[in-house]
Formats: sequence, C-alpha cells, structure tokens
Amino acid sequence: MIKKLLTVALFVGISATNTNAQSKLTVDKVYSAYLRNSGAIIEQGQIKGYFYLIQSDKIDRKTNEYTLQIVDENLNKVQDIKFEDTKKLSLLESAYNGGSLAFLFKNEEEKLLQMKVYDLDGKLKFTYSRPYTKKTDALMAQYETLHTDEGMNQTVFNLGDKGYISVLPLRDGREQTYEVDMYSSEKKKQWTYVPDGDDQKFAQAEYLGATDSLVILEVIRKNRRMSGSGTAHLVGINPMTKKKVFDIDDEKDKWTFVPSSVLPVPGSGKFVAMGNYFDKDANIAKDASKGLAIYEIDNKGNILNKTYNSWAVDIAKHLPTNTKGKIDNIGYLYIHKMIPTPDGKFFIVGEGYKKQASAGGIALTALGAMSGSYGNAGVTKVVVTDLVVMEFDGGYKMKDARIYDKTNNTVIGGPMSDYVSQHLLAMYIKMTGSFDYEFTTGNPEENNFVICYSDWVRSSDYKGETFNSIRYNGTKFTQDKIELKSKASRMRVLPAKSGSVMIIEYFKKDKRLECRLEKLG
Repeated sequence: MIKKLLTVALFVGISATNTNAQSKLTVDKVYSAYLRNSGAIIEQGQIKGYFYLIQSDKIDRKTNEYTLQIVDENLNKVQDIKFEDTKKLSLLESAYNGGSLAFLFKNEEEKLLQMKVYDLDGKLKFTYSRPYTKKTDALMAQYETLHTDEGMNQTVFNLGDKGYISVLPLRDGREQTYEVDMYSSEKKKQWTYVPDGDDQKFAQAEYLGATDSLVILEVIRKNRRMSGSGTAHLVGINPMTKKKVFDIDDEKDKWTFVPSSVLPVPGSGKFVAMGNYFDKDANIAKDASKGLAIYEIDNKGNILNKTYNSWAVDIAKHLPTNTKGKIDNIGYLYIHKMIPTPDGKFFIVGEGYKKQASAGGIALTALGAMSGSYGNAGVTKVVVTDLVVMEFDGGYKMKDARIYDKTNNTVIGGPMSDYVSQHLLAMYIKMTGSFDYEFTTGNPEENNFVICYSDWVRSSDYKGETFNSIRYNGTKFTQDKIELKSKASRMRVLPAKSGSVMIIEYFKKDKRLECRLEKLG
C-alpha cells in the first residue's frame, strides 16, 4: 500500500517564519530519497510544519552531501541544513519533541550509532556516539531486513522537553535482552538502563508509551531461549531517576494479560493499558486469547481497575466473532489506536489479518513432492483485511463496532506464514509497516477526529491506490477518499492541517521531490 511506496525521511513539527501560504513545493537535485524513516510529528494535536532529509549531492567516492530542509505547515521553506558525511551513512529513525529534532544514524564506516539532536533553527546541539558491536547485531539485522524504509519507529521516541528515549535489542550468544537509552535535548547528558538478573537473559521489550514521569514497556521473558511462550510484564521506568518503578506481571491474576497499547490520562497520574487476555495456562505465543482487557494503572504501578470484554459474549454482540477471537471474513484483530473523547467514550481502531491458502504455494509444494524435492514455498499466505472501529463506554465496556471494507492485501508468504503464531505475525506486520492504517488526526478532546488508511481499488471506474479517511464529528462517522494516480517513482501521504493531507512524490529519473497539500473529500 501507500506506505510501501516512499522511502524518504519526512516529519511534521516546525512553526513558520514565512506566512505566505502555498500548496505545493518542488525540490530539485535530489540524488536519492531513501533514508530510513517516515512519520508524522504533531504538537498538541496540531500540524506545525514539515521537514525531510535527502541526499543532495555526491562529494567524492566516499562522501555524500545531505540536506535537512524544514518547511512550515503551508510548505513555505524555513530552513536548509547541509552537512557532509560518509556515503555509508544510514538514517535509522527520527523523532521530534516540540523543541528539537533527533536523528539516529548508523555510520558503517566508523562502526558507530550516532544520535544527533538539532534545535528548531537547524543548529546541531548535541551528538551522542556509541560503537555498535556484536551485542547490537540484532538491531542492525532488524533494520537491514524487517525494518524497511516504510516502517514505523521501532526504537526511538520523544519524551517531551526531557529529550528522547531508545529501546534497543541486545544479543550476546544465545542470550537476548534489551537496553533503554535516554538522551537529553537540554544539555549533553545520556544514560543507559540495562535490566539485570537471571530472569532477564531472554527478554524482548517493546515501547508502548510514556507519561510525564514514566517510560512504559511491554516485556516478554523466558527462563531459557526455547522454554515455552514466556511471561508478559508491564514495566515502568523513570527516565530521570534511571530506576525501574514497577514490573507488573499476571502471577496473582485470574487471567494472563498481554498489553499492546497504553494511553496516558493527562493530569490524573494514571494511564490506561489495553491488550489481549488469556487463560492462565495458555501459551501466549500460540493459543487464542479470551478477549480484550483494559486496565487503569497509576504511575506507581497500582492497578486501579480491570475490565474484560470477551470475544464470545461482549464483543460477539457487535461483531461476528468466535471464541478464538477471529472475526468472520476479517480474522484476528490488531489494535492500532485508542482515542478518548470528552464525553467519556473510548474509540479503538483495529485492523484485521488472517492466514489464507496460497494457491501458488500449494502448487509448488505439490510439484516439489512429485519430483522428490521439498522447497520453501509454503502453503499459506497472510493477508491484511478490513478496518474496524469499536466504541467503548466510560466503564470500558464495548457498545458498538463498525467494519470498513477494503481490499485484502497480501503481506507474508512462504513457510513463515505456515508456522508462526498469529501474535508473532502481527508484530512482524507492524514492524515492516504492512498494515494499511496510516494515522489519526484531529482534536479528540473537542469530539472530532479523522482515521486515515490506504487501500487498493479494482473497479470499472478506477484501478489503483486510494487514500481514505473516516471522520467523526461527535455524533456520526462519514467517509472520504482520494484517488492516487501518478508517474512518480514513489509516493506517500502524511497528515496535514485540518481537512487536508500532505502528498509527497519522488521522481527518480528527474531527481525531483514534490510535496503538495490536497483537501480530503
């Protein structure tokens, strides 16, 4: 889909000094627009501007010139930042915290990971460098394989005016764990948190979110590398004291809770965690969940409230769902976004994915068996299906659900789709940026928001990419879409000011990048 088309680093977030509005920007002499990272940065729910990083020249056989160009929300140029560096420089990820920009680079020539922090005038404030070793090979492999140019941020996130956080996987022989790095954007200061203890030797961590005083992670731990499915933990780390505040597991619970999303509740000293819940003796990597759980937790790790919505009873009232959590024609549901509104409601945006028989894979497997050879074709494939928007009341019980049809999109084939569990498949699809959900904009605190997703249409009137929006105005949902046809080599759509989207096109032959604002509907 659209996120698979553009490999350009572009972000939202800078106020303009030029107030003359325009709707199109052209950049010439773009030698490449492939540096890894893409996304949207919004300050307090509002679009403030854009920036993109490109290779703007070739200095010599070993050196390139790079340009970081900053524009405002109307595409007026604000700042150009040019620098020279090795041609073996890769931008892994970027982040914005309202007052600065941060970039995580891999310098292959010097074997360094470099975090560079810029102020909003384009001045380099700090450079944090660390060598990458065998322990970070897992991170390098992730970016070279699973984390594609179109993927979402996986390791670098903003912490408001405190700076930035990164969550890196570490591997040392058969042991696998993680570390959390904090980078200040106010003064040159960096620290690292590494979990200790024998129970941390086989641990995988995923960043879920942050509050004013916490970084919140989902951590899956095993006693040994291949021992069972592991145990799920919700871990809170204070980025200023460098200490773990809480480690919530399910030892005393009736169910096993596996969190997948958190939402801070501003001014309340608490946050909401949502995820699947399982039978106590279930294998969380393979077995079906019982439903969706929502926990209210304070910043000290005390669980204030637990609410369960079972597939078989609660959710089945609104969606055609079986006891194993599969929805008819949709499959399993991956949760993208939690959206609270001022009237006490919660809206949850999910997207379906499921395994299907692969006709081509079955045929190749059969031919291989007949000839006495056995290949790796695989007999199934994984497809991303429809979008689902669920409504929950103030007590976190499900009240309604809407299904938005879209064309099934094949994202995985081969042996992986045959043997990997549905939960690991969802993590893979997210990591590679293969879901069709794009982003949510608007002002939920004013009871309006817009959910955006991509699709591929095959009809008698139109065949090709479309960009779709689902708008909620406090009482009802309406839909819009834009048909995308272009001669560009690559294209991407990002959020823009109210009622619009930002479309970026890269014309490789002409070495030209074009950005334009286009109104939805």
